[in-house]
Amino acid sequence: MTFNDVLVGLIGHLRAENKPVMVGWDTVQHWPEGVLETFLQLGLLVRASAAQSIECHACDNHCFMDVIAHAHADPALTRAFIVCDDADMQSQMGRVTIPLVRLQQWQASVKQLAQVIADLLGLSDKIVFTANQPVIKLGMLKTAKERRWVTLNSSGLSLEINQHTLPIDELLYFDGQQLVIDQSRIDFFLNTEPLSTGKKYTPSTTKREASKLNTLAMYQDWQDEYLRLKKKHPNNSNTWFAAKISKMDIAKGKNAETIRKNMVK
Repeated sequence: MTFNDVLVGLIGHLRAENKPVMVGWDTVQHWPEGVLETFLQLGLLVRASAAQSIECHACDNHCFMDVIAHAHADPALTRAFIVCDDADMQSQMGRVTIPLVRLQQWQASVKQLAQVIADLLGLSDKIVFTANQPVIKLGMLKTAKERRWVTLNSSGLSLEINQHTLPIDELLYFDGQQLVIDQSRIDFFLNTEPLSTGKKYTPSTTKREASKLNTLAMYQDWQDEYLRLKKKHPNNSNTWFAAKISKMDIAKGKNAETIRKNMVK
């Protein structure tokens, strides 16, 4: 097993569950040395509260049992155990002591994954999360002509760039022990013409969301150009800047007055 094997497995687990998932101590023991520490450092995993149920290893049945914990003011004296619920085995087993270390677990979520991807892409915008959010806006990347939104589809775990969908597990990988993202592939789709939707049905909510993203990207292009022009012509008026921008490709056919109202943050 390699770092990449663990990464692909974790992404697959998140995709299958479509909700935060827990990774237990027993699972981590099968990972290569250094994986847990690296995943915690990157933010792919965060420490979670102690497990309340666990697989019993006292016999060949390997039942999943609730844990009974007796807390103590001195953590070193805290004890955890399970009681077999099989009447025939209970008298033989009694209490089965569980090492506290086995109760450790860590959480992974789409929210954490989104932040890791944004960091790798150099996106610094604050990511907004809501319950059952199908599309997570990570930020905008600049192309030779304009800006493009990068969004994460939370259910399928794929990036959408310029109307192209790229599975996360085809973009993220470990080079040695360093997590990287396939920047060359992302740059290719950033600068590729958007896919033609043809007659394919697109839900109205998706259309509205796409329209909002495109508008925000257009405004950002105007704001960037405004700041660039202002450095070169600090004494000119905003009306002059707007008129200048309205003649550029980034104007998208909008008039100077519309540009003036939206080019300054």
